[in-house]
Amino acid sequence: MKRRPAAQIPAILTLLITVSLLAVPAFADDSNPSTIPHFFYGQVYNADGSDAPAGSIIVASVAGNPAGTITVAPAGRYGIDYGDGDKLLVWTPAMQPGDTIVFHIAGVLAVESAVYESGGLTNLTLTASVTPTPSPTGGGGGGGGGGSHGFFPTSTSTPPVPTMPVGQASLSLSETGEVSESVTVRTGDGVGSLTVGAGTRARDANGNALGEVTIERVDAAGLPPIPPGATIGFALDCGPAGATFDPPVTLTYTLSEEEWEEIGDLATLSVMWYNPGTGEWQEVPATVDPATRTVTAQISHFSLFALTWAAAPPGEATAGPTGTTPGAGVTEGEPGARAAGDLPMAMIAMVAGTIVIIAAGFLLFRRR
Repeated sequence: MKRRPAAQIPAILTLLITVSLLAVPAFADDSNPSTIPHFFYGQVYNADGSDAPAGSIIVASVAGNPAGTITVAPAGRYGIDYGDGDKLLVWTPAMQPGDTIVFHIAGVLAVESAVYESGGLTNLTLTASVTPTPSPTGGGGGGGGGGSHGFFPTSTSTPPVPTMPVGQASLSLSETGEVSESVTVRTGDGVGSLTVGAGTRARDANGNALGEVTIERVDAAGLPPIPPGATIGFALDCGPAGATFDPPVTLTYTLSEEEWEEIGDLATLSVMWYNPGTGEWQEVPATVDPATRTVTAQISHFSLFALTWAAAPPGEATAGPTGTTPGAGVTEGEPGARAAGDLPMAMIAMVAGTIVIIAAGFLLFRRR
């Protein structure tokens, strides 16, 4: 068998090694995959606090370009919060992480907006900024992308003032003094909400029928001293103080993904109310739902309520509920997420192959 001249061996080895090393970056550069849709679901309200009617169209847009639509169904809800059910899919090829998403409800701009996250799943409450006014022209429907579909307002008149601002709600009472229609009122930032169900016997501190409820976010810095070892994340003042309810009303905390990641141990999450008579915080039974990032409690009276969890020891990083550290920028399970130091198998195999080639070439050169 004809042997290759020994002088050619170093050149061949150099070529093989160069090709191998040039291939490594191609396998290593997989940390920035193409963007994929951001999914949304949640509650949707008119400006007066009532449920947006079923059949209303919600349009998401980025930089003025439509990026997704969904129909409200049933009234007050859009999308499904579990499984593979219908959700508002927001995406265009031009979208980049960090882009601002705005929403229109039946042609009216929503108060809330969102930041695009590739592959994100967000429970977002939407509220119309003004009461929608039906368009006198219904639109032809169908027929491709041309023409107006009534998604965006065309009137230039002064919008009406909302009849029920966020933060307070009137209670409709029956002749016997019970609440005749279920009411939900929430804070301006959407973190806290109260739901008073129909049939509830609502009374003020003097035992009179209650005609209004309020809820507002309170700065934790101005609260009474908290229990040792606890952190108050969100405090709510529910009023009027001293009001009572039979059966209890529902108090809900709804957190964003970033806020949820600030919690260390989910098992330590609790809702507490401040008892001014004893000067102490007392725990209220609560239900934690990581899937929707909500904490719900049934309360029979109004006072200061706080969502708390165990404080992390000094100097210790706070791991989020998905096992990540807040501020790290990558959440386990998100597209493109990779544990630190976790190299792709293809890259490892390529490096190992390069080492084998070098070793084989060295032995062959020694034999020659």
